[in-house]
Amino acid sequence: KHAAFSSTNFENILTWETEADIPPGTVFDVQYKQYGEKSWLSKPECQSITQPFCNLTRETENFTEHYYARVRA
Repeated sequence: KHAAFSSTNFENILTWETEADIPPGTVFDVQYKQYGEKSWLSKPECQSITQPFCNLTRETENFTEHYYARVRA
């Protein structure tokens, strides 16, 4: 929940909160898309991850565009 981008030193990091009682072994999959696109794209390095963040800098480097991201547990 509360997934959001944070940009520091020209890096765009997607972070999200997890529930306090998240089951052990829970993994996350991250997808992103540019505003106006219909298809979501998976970030290969952020599939089946356990940490609550993903670096989407390369995928969101055009600062004049708007991007969406989502996380599935």
